[in-house]
Amino acid sequence: MLLYAGAPLDPALWNGALRVHPGLPAKEVVSRARRFFEERGRGFTLHAMGPLDPDVDATMKSIGRKADSDSPQMVLEAPIQPPPVLPGVTMQEVNTDEQREDFLTAVSSGFRELGVRADTWWAAYPDVRSLSAPHIVAIVAYLERSPVAGAMVYVSHGVAEVIHVGVSPAYRRRGLGELVTRAVISAGFDRGARLASLQATPMGETVYRRIGFREIARYRWYIFPSPQEAQEL
Repeated sequence: MLLYAGAPLDPALWNGALRVHPGLPAKEVVSRARRFFEERGRGFTLHAMGPLDPDVDATMKSIGRKADSDSPQMVLEAPIQPPPVLPGVTMQEVNTDEQREDFLTAVSSGFRELGVRADTWWAAYPDVRSLSAPHIVAIVAYLERSPVAGAMVYVSHGVAEVIHVGVSPAYRRRGLGELVTRAVISAGFDRGARLASLQATPMGETVYRRIGFREIARYRWYIFPSPQEAQEL
């Protein structure tokens, strides 16, 4: 079982629990996760991966919990064409604090509709080193000097994990999401990745399939609020 507590308190992305072996009973997974995060005064997301975790889903159903999200895990097994050129759009790798601010501004606005608080991004990425390293690349796209989209990739054990693909709501349906996704995928393969991987949001799934990703599993997310948030509900 994997339990992780990040710098931000938001349960959706940075605090969670995942069973990595079916020998651990689902009820114990829920019990351990609740105890771990309650001791830290924060909420968390319990991940269930089908078809490996039907008993986790059954346990959640027995306590009256429905999945808050259902997202595909997708992989891409070969390099792709570089990103196209869009009129008026430039892209930059994050290497300065100003670029970090621009990246976080663009991505946080893109995730606001999913309930992720804006301040959590600055807690998760407090300095340039958190977004720029030999195995980490963050890219921000500008439209007429305004940051409008971003994406990030980190490479580990031959896998380029694509994360935080976000487009400001006012600039969607212009190809910006695909643009930054292709850019970070290329960066990942350039750094030695043998395949790329991501978890798709409903907004991004069609784009990723068009790029060439295929689904290999599905994750269901059960979001548990913090003790304080639970009292306020």
